Amino acid sequence: MSDFYIGYLPKAPPALARFLRRLVFGLFLLTATIALALVLTQHPFARSFFEYGTVRSFEGVVAMQPYPVLLVTRPGQTSPENQYSRYLLAAPGKHGADDLIHAFQDKRVRLDGQLVYRDGRLMAGGPMIEIVPGSIAVLPDAPASPQVSRDLGPVTAIGEIVDSKCYLGVMNPARGKVHRDCAARCLSGGIPPIFVARRMESTGAAPHTNVRNGTQFLLVGPDGAALGSDVLREFVAEPITVQAELLERGDYQFLQIDPSKLRHGSD
Repeated sequence: MSDFYIGYLPKAPPALARFLRRLVFGLFLLTATIALALVLTQHPFARSFFEYGTVRSFEGVVAMQPYPVLLVTRPGQTSPENQYSRYLLAAPGKHGADDLIHAFQDKRVRLDGQLVYRDGRLMAGGPMIEIVPGSIAVLPDAPASPQVSRDLGPVTAIGEIVDSKCYLGVMNPARGKVHRDCAARCLSGGIPPIFVARRMESTGAAPHTNVRNGTQFLLVGPDGAALGSDVLREFVAEPITVQAELLERGDYQFLQIDPSKLRHGSD
């Protein structure tokens, strides 16, 4: 009998049936191989978290410079460098916390909020608290001890500018072109900017060897104060090179930059 298949026959000829079985099995293996390759080549999501719906209570001193933070006393620590844990502060949505807390500067307060954090460890400014509006209450305790910044010298850094709220945990992924528009809107709303370094070289006398791929730094202006909300817009979410002064305050670090000297590219 010919291997030609006629639709009204109860089954295909043996030779044609064997060919179709091999073809289907081969296509299945090819599809599974491609799917596995795509999965294995994807970058895993970062371990970043937004405790949406879980409201906690925090006590500490409000500091406004360079960006709003809550200084929470660490039990048993007396040295100025380790005396406080720092929590960056933000309002709900794509808004910084300045309007919510400017009246509480240098005061000890209790406030409610939702934690935002990344990798389970302190980042550029510590974890972040998204404040519940109306929850801030002044406490009678004494304010925190002032802390000064220490200049660690000039550096050249290559990396990417992101907004701290999304990067620490509200969005995932929160970097690169896919997040550019969102990051620009967050920074325009007053969310503190973070520089995620791929590489850093000291241009001063003392080398810096503790910087690794993914290390984050808060960005500040030439005077050490917060940057304007829109000065970084054209540099967000793409490779850039910065010339900066590396500053340290307590247990976190800043890059002091002149936005007019930022340049695109990583060479």
